[in-house]
Amino acid sequence: MNESLLNDSINKKLHIVQGADLSLSAYNEKYKQSYHCKSLGAYSESMIKHILPALVFLKYFDSLDSINYNVFIDEITNINTFLDSNKSDDIESNIMKIETLAKKYTEFNNSKIRILDICFGLGFNALLALQHFKNVEIYSPEIDMILPNLLDFNYKNIKNSNIVINELIKNRIYKENEKILYFLHGNALDFIVSFEPNFFNIVFQDAFSKEYNGELWNLSYFQKLYKIMAKNSIITTYAKAKVILENASKSSFKTFKHKHGSIFYKS
Repeated sequence: MNESLLNDSINKKLHIVQGADLSLSAYNEKYKQSYHCKSLGAYSESMIKHILPALVFLKYFDSLDSINYNVFIDEITNINTFLDSNKSDDIESNIMKIETLAKKYTEFNNSKIRILDICFGLGFNALLALQHFKNVEIYSPEIDMILPNLLDFNYKNIKNSNIVINELIKNRIYKENEKILYFLHGNALDFIVSFEPNFFNIVFQDAFSKEYNGELWNLSYFQKLYKIMAKNSIITTYAKAKVILENASKSSFKTFKHKHGSIFYKS
């Protein structure tokens, strides 16, 4: 293991938290929050709030205009309604429903896309994106050097997680066929301004809450995101607060709030 990475992670043991779907998350002492919502669980939250909306987006990727945007939003609403109305006490059955929906959209998953993952955290969004997208570049900033703590982390329903984490520790890059993940150690704001305009198709906006991580939710931040996002691109997020939707709207994004989060769209 890279010695500098090991030293950076000393005394940063994870405080494990288990969610409703039995997947594991952790509590972050610095930001005084869990990385994931306990009522859903880390795996289910990542899939429902980020991966599934992004997969549905690819269905309309080459033809997303004002008309298809509304159809896209309706489809997100229908997915949430289906999952909520068919939720049972059988946890594995609920997870299988999510997986089945994800597989349904694989036929539309051929275009090359770039994803900005804000931020890497425990890696669920990035790892699940590797698992579900065929041709993807993922850029994932993270201010904490958490990777060594994730070597033995028990990821639920995520394939090859240990292999990916090992590669990121060694090289900060993981490559597999037409998939690539860049782990960017440092402040997300510093990386955001380094990307060229119109670069990203999807942003997973999954920072800690505005109360503790406000610099990644303010108006200036969304204005910077707008510049580096391509035409007809989306932001997926768990956030639904009025001030956040207003900041996104003032930055020229079209905003939509659904049961489990929001979607911001650049036309």
